[in-house]
Amino acid sequence: MKRFLVLFLLFGLGAYSGALRAITLTPNDVAAHMAEPSHVAVVLHARQLFESNQLDALNTYLATQPELLREEVLTILARRAFDFSRMTAEREAFLETISEQQPKYMVRSQGDGFWATMPAFNYAGEAKWVLNHWQIHQLQAEALQLLAADQLSLASWLEFSSPDYPLHRQAIIDAIPTMLPAALNKLEAVYLNDKNMVWVPDNAILATLGEHTKSAALYELLWLRRTDGYSLKALQNLGVSPVTPDAITQMMAATINPVLTDTANRQLAEIHPMPENVKAFMVKQLANRNYGKDVATMLAQQGHKTWLTEMLQTTSGVTQRNIEKGLETLTQ
Repeated sequence: MKRFLVLFLLFGLGAYSGALRAITLTPNDVAAHMAEPSHVAVVLHARQLFESNQLDALNTYLATQPELLREEVLTILARRAFDFSRMTAEREAFLETISEQQPKYMVRSQGDGFWATMPAFNYAGEAKWVLNHWQIHQLQAEALQLLAADQLSLASWLEFSSPDYPLHRQAIIDAIPTMLPAALNKLEAVYLNDKNMVWVPDNAILATLGEHTKSAALYELLWLRRTDGYSLKALQNLGVSPVTPDAITQMMAATINPVLTDTANRQLAEIHPMPENVKAFMVKQLANRNYGKDVATMLAQQGHKTWLTEMLQTTSGVTQRNIEKGLETLTQ
């Protein structure tokens, strides 16, 4: 679904300029075209030329085909180009060329209360998608080489203000799962020792690196930084069963961040059976004047009623009132 949306947005910028020359089809028209048996031989021959890197011959061959069939073939070939192990300069130039073209055939279909028009075969968007990921792939190799040579300066390499920052960021993110422990430790040291990383605009790399290294230092920094979707997802991943002792430690630590407190407490309340260190932590949370009542409600709703009832006998003041209010939610 995400890939579909990206392709739709890539195409959208040029949709208006090509609207006057576009030919609109129905979904049935496209289905009938794709079911045509005679097209199979054309697709197979085009694939053979593409796989053997005979791009000039391919262009000549496609020029002799009906335009709708040509657009279908180009879409198929663009998707096959995602095998980066077979990327060549000729393939890259081919993709660049078709990425700048405007698909002629559009398909109009009805959704739930609306009509949508998009390319019948969005080969240009597919080509842009592949080229984008090919650039990330190359940047990933560059970053790993610099890291291995102890020459990687993250803040400088990422260039926060550059329009290419998302590509450089994604290159590091994609590299992390492939790295050996020694390389991960080296990247962690590079991150923590680079004081300019305090200006990084998001937590994408920090969250990914923390999840793969399980580093307490990285998680501590993550919880102290301004919350975004990356840090929230990292916290949520810690609550996925089976929950480890280290994950519990980090969920408790995450409550230092006001934006993450509610999520962290909820995830801790969902643990069954609840370890003693979590119970001790929750007692402190129950005593909080600002959100102790919410914690009690979470605990009650997550099946910890017996434990809360037992605590009523040993607590007083704010803690006792919060527990009572939490238990009341079960009777409402």
